[in-house]
Amino acid sequence: MFIYRKIKTFSNRIINLQKSYISKQKLSYNDLRAFGEKFATSEKALIIYIEFPYEDLLPNVDVLPHYENDCERYYPLLAEIQDENYSTVIATGLLEHLKNPERLLKECYRILQPRGKVYISASSTFSVHRGPDDYFHVTQFGMNELISSQNWSEVDIRGSCGPFKTIGILLQRILLQCETRYFIRPFVEFLAYTIPLLDRFIINQYYDRSFSEKSWIDSMMPSNIQLIATK
Repeated sequence: MFIYRKIKTFSNRIINLQKSYISKQKLSYNDLRAFGEKFATSEKALIIYIEFPYEDLLPNVDVLPHYENDCERYYPLLAEIQDENYSTVIATGLLEHLKNPERLLKECYRILQPRGKVYISASSTFSVHRGPDDYFHVTQFGMNELISSQNWSEVDIRGSCGPFKTIGILLQRILLQCETRYFIRPFVEFLAYTIPLLDRFIINQYYDRSFSEKSWIDSMMPSNIQLIATK
């Protein structure tokens, strides 16, 4: 019994150490950062919610409180903002945690100046996270539907990464969100970092199995959906 407890304690320490290491090596970070570089501006911007450091990208920015849960609290704060007040509005990792995500798009449209841009990223093929407030994971088509009630002049919707990168991200989330036998963790982590390399061998992707030109899609299994819409 004593030996078993020692082994159990050692195993837990290994798991905790690996969780700490993996959490500092977020596979989706480069995709988020690349998206962030698209909204770099010196003009007046608003961050509703963001998942990565932004200080070098947005020198002139207002930032709302960082609510991890009960994200409906953002709506009263947005309601206090005057119409056409910002040239750039940013919300990454928030949309899926709202009970009425379309309302967020309407508020962003209202507070944007003419020709202003909104930048939104939301989970698509991703683990349940920040529960219990994880309500909607979107596709490219779902995001297009969410913005359909506003009169955007330009819309760009695309996936954040290829399907093998998504598999790697999901494998990493298993290590971050699951208790496992400690001896499989290095193997799963190895897969998480190597499987994304297979994306370079993909030629085209489609939203169904027809392989027809009309069903071409930028990413058939993205981890995130990214929206850039111009008022």
